[in-house]
Formats: sequence, structure tokens, C-alpha cells
Amino acid sequence: MSMRLSTAPAAERMRLYRRRRRLGVRPVTVEIGPEGIEALVTKGYLKPHERQDWNEVQFAVRSFLSDQLNAP
Repeated sequence: MSMRLSTAPAAERMRLYRRRRRLGVRPVTVEIGPEGIEALVTKGYLKPHERQDWNEVQFAVRSFLSDQLNAP
């Protein structure tokens, strides 16, 4: 009998959490207001129709920070 990993959502979240910890990735909370969201649109990180899509806003913020932190 082979051991099978759980596919429950909680187990998957824990696996991803442990993987990020091993890679040295840590979560941070960033507050962003309407002006910040507008800046992400203006800079091309977020499409105008995505302003209310929180997943897209999060992705835009991560992309922006990554670009800024990795800029020469």
C-alpha cells in the first residue's frame, strides 16, 4: 500500500506554506487605496476593468514590487 498525500484544500495550503518558508518567502500586508490602484493602472500593471478584482490587484502589486526591487 502506497502512502497518498492528502488533496484537501487545507493540506494543499500547508504544503504551499512550507514550500514558501523553505524558499525564504515571507508574506507581508500592504494597504493600498484608490490612488495606489490608479497608479498601478497608469503604470500598466493593472487593466482598468480589473480594479475591483482583488486577485488581479494583488498580482499587480507583487509585479510592481518585484520590478522595483530588481531594477538596477
